[in-house]
Amino acid sequence: MTHTSNYELLREVAFSDTDMAGLVHFPNYLRYVEDTEYSFLRSAGLDVILDAPEGKLGFPRTHIECDYAHPARYRDQLRIALYTTIVGGKTIEHRFQIYTGEKVVVRGLLTTACCRFLPDKDPYAIPIPDFIIDKLVAAGANQ
Repeated sequence: MTHTSNYELLREVAFSDTDMAGLVHFPNYLRYVEDTEYSFLRSAGLDVILDAPEGKLGFPRTHIECDYAHPARYRDQLRIALYTTIVGGKTIEHRFQIYTGEKVVVRGLLTTACCRFLPDKDPYAIPIPDFIIDKLVAAGANQ
């Protein structure tokens, strides 16, 4: 079953995010998306690392793609839009767009897998627990 949620975060471009020309340095866009993902998780009552009886859970990245369409500059107001799709099974896709005003600056896709983290064992993917799906869907519906 597929579930979709939408979430947005606003932020101003800091000088430390720019290069000598005053343009956002390209890897910072991915940090903005990651900050938005974390904010979305917190709005859902979740976190980056979750404690569960069977061991810690988290969502490491398995794929990312990013297209740069227009530069953003120091002090620009950015709107980071996250469109989260629970694809079913073990995978969550976050499509994203970053805007200045109505102009798209960056668009892309971030894919994560729900993984269990146990001591002395490599992380391994598990089906996304229902309680996580329920919280993500509810948080997206409240936006």
